[in-house]
Amino acid sequence: MVAPVATQPVVERLPPELPPEGPWWENPWPAILTGVLCLIVGGLLGYAIGHKGEGAAGERQGARLAPQTVTRTATVVRPKVVVRTDTVTASTVTQTPAPTDSANEERRTEAEADLRRVERENEELKRQLEEG
Repeated sequence: MVAPVATQPVVERLPPELPPEGPWWENPWPAILTGVLCLIVGGLLGYAIGHKGEGAAGERQGARLAPQTVTRTATVVRPKVVVRTDTVTASTVTQTPAPTDSANEERRTEAEADLRRVERENEELKRQLEEG
């Protein structure tokens, strides 16, 4: 025969209690969801208010009734005095031309005539500068 095995009596126990819930302000999710919801509602309201008077063609209906501001700009051009000084420095070296070379003689007389003309222009510019 088999000997009976001694077993301990089974005692039923209840599971341990859950820890008490913390206060409502310790959970961040309600605050985050409220903030996101407020941003969405604010964006929708801003869009609706901003595009309130827009017609199908994309222009504002209220803008047609409002008085228009007309701005005109008149540009007055006044003569500008420009002071310009031209300095002409001429140095002439005179050489005795060959009596048979008439081309050099013509160039020399042209150069002297140009020099006199430039000197007259320079004097005229100086007079204008002093008068102005």
